This record gives sequence, structure tokens and C-alpha cells, in this order.
Amino acid sequence: MAASSATSTAVYVYGVVRADELRAVAAEGVAGTAVELLEHDGLAAVVSKLPAREFRVKRRDLQRHLQVLEEAFAEATIVPCPFGTVVLSEEDLERVLLAERRDELLAALERLEGEVQLNVKAVYDEEELLRELVQLDPELERLRIATKRLGDAGYYEQIRLGELIAAAVSQRRETDASRLLGQLADSTDDAVVEAGGAYVALKASFLVSRKKLKTFDKALERIAQAEQPVMRIEVIGPVPPTAFAAPAAGG
Repeated sequence: MAASSATSTAVYVYGVVRADELRAVAAEGVAGTAVELLEHDGLAAVVSKLPAREFRVKRRDLQRHLQVLEEAFAEATIVPCPFGTVVLSEEDLERVLLAERRDELLAALERLEGEVQLNVKAVYDEEELLRELVQLDPELERLRIATKRLGDAGYYEQIRLGELIAAAVSQRRETDASRLLGQLADSTDDAVVEAGGAYVALKASFLVSRKKLKTFDKALERIAQAEQPVMRIEVIGPVPPTAFAAPAAGG
């Protein structure tokens, strides 16, 4: 159901709420359009009717999409749709999303009620991590000294050192990611882990009950203090639970 273009009859969908929970959304929608609510059988889709010209997604539209979700999320439980979700008409919206997927959407709304998303990133300080890895591994220390002594003549030693460091970082990243997820498990209801790069120990979205937000924050604070100076913790949120709703909302 996701698309990047549509004709004048198309409807852009931000998400779905219960019909009685959200009165209106004042934020500007994609392509500068107004945001409306289209109701059917106890559900309401948060939508914009697209302009007559062909709709093309722009960078500004992602910001608009998120602003609409955030405003709706402040007042109601919402099942967010992926950015760029378009249906061909109001009739298709009612039939394909609100009617055919009604039970799935109601289950998703129940699951997400009282929940928020927090995006957490645990990033290594590269120098501190490498210093620690070298101290723990005699072979890394030996090769580091050898490459420094040999200079350009230590070509093969440099290659071997690079391979060992890459392997050590990969192993450390895997171990730390598992450990951090375990430390946060008691204060979260779900987690979605993403690839984060060589020097990112963990990049994940957490589904957290509003009732457990303080517990989650305290757990993050403890982790941040314990991991310094090798690792720093970055967190964004609370935000709408976009990482936990796509299957129900369709894409």
C-alpha cells in the first residue's frame, strides 16, 4: 500500500486511531495539505487528500509526516503508517485498511496503548575502545609495537593488525549489544535492533510503558555511567511507536 506518487483521488495515510480519541490535527500535512480524520466502524484514519498534481515525496514531507504523528500521539494511541503510505481513494482506504484489517488494527491499538518509543544508540569512543582492546590482547599489543617500529616495512603486520582489530571490535560489539539489551529488558516491552556501524555497540528502538519511563531512564543512566569513557549513550524520545506498528498499518 506504500507508494511515492498518486493521482488527485489519492489519500495519504499517517496512521490509525480509535474514532473517539482524536478530534483534529492542526499540523500541516504532506505537500502542505490539511490533515483530516476519515472514520469507519470505530476507527479513524489520519489522512491528507493529495493535491491534483502528481505527488512526489520530498524531504520536507518526512518532517510533516512526523509532526502529524507527534501531534496525534500526544492525544491518542496511534498505529503509525510508514512514511509514504498512499491509497488510491477514500473508498479503498475504508475497504482495504479500516474494514479488512479492522481486527488487526484494534489489536495493535490495544498493544500500543500507554506505550512510547525510545531510540537508543550506544556509540564507542574509537580511541578508548582500541586502547582497551590492545591492553586485553597480547597479540594486538605485539603487532601494534611491531608496526610502529617497522613503519612502511611492516606492511603485512599492518594488514594482520587491521584484521585482528576488526574481529575484536565485531566480537566486542556483539557481546556489548547482548549485555545492554539484557540490562534494559526489565523496563521495556519490546525492542527492534538495527545495524549501526562498526563503532556502534547498539542501535535499537524500545517499546516502553509510560508507567516504566522513569525506570527505563534510570537504567540508561546507570549504563551511561558504567560504560564511560569507552561508550556514550544517546537517546531520542519519547516518540510515536513507528518501529512497532508497520505490520498492522501496512506498507
